[in-house]
Amino acid sequence: MTKLQLAKIRRKIRAIKTRRTALEYIALAPHPMVQASIIQRRFRGGNAICHYLGIPTPRGSWHRYIRKDELDYFRRRTDRWREYARAMAEWVKLSEEMERLLRQLGKGRCEKVEIRSGKKRLRPWSRHKKVK
Repeated sequence: MTKLQLAKIRRKIRAIKTRRTALEYIALAPHPMVQASIIQRRFRGGNAICHYLGIPTPRGSWHRYIRKDELDYFRRRTDRWREYARAMAEWVKLSEEMERLLRQLGKGRCEKVEIRSGKKRLRPWSRHKKVK
C-alpha cells in the first residue's frame, strides 16, 4: 500500500474514534431511562387518544396505561432510552468498522518478504541417523 492510502485509512480511523467518543458520552450520561416505547391508541373514531407504555418481556410485550399528567415524564425517559439504544447500535457498527480498518492498516504496513525457492530443508527430526 502507498503512503497516501495508509494516510486515508488513518484519517478514517481518527474520524471513527471521534464519533465513538461522542457515542460513549451518550451511553455514560447519568440520565434516568425507561426501557419501553409509547404507544398511542384511539378507541372508536372520535374519542381522545390513549397512551400506553409498551414494555418488552421475554414472551412479548406488556402494556401499561399512562395518564395525561404522566405522559411528559415517560416521554422524556423513553426518548432517552431510544437515544441510548441507537447510540449503542451505532457504536457496535463503528467498532467493527474500526477493527476492519486497523487490520487493513496493519497489512498495508507489513513489508513483503521474498521466499526463496531452492534446496529443500531437512526436517529437524530427520537430520540425525536413528540409533538402534
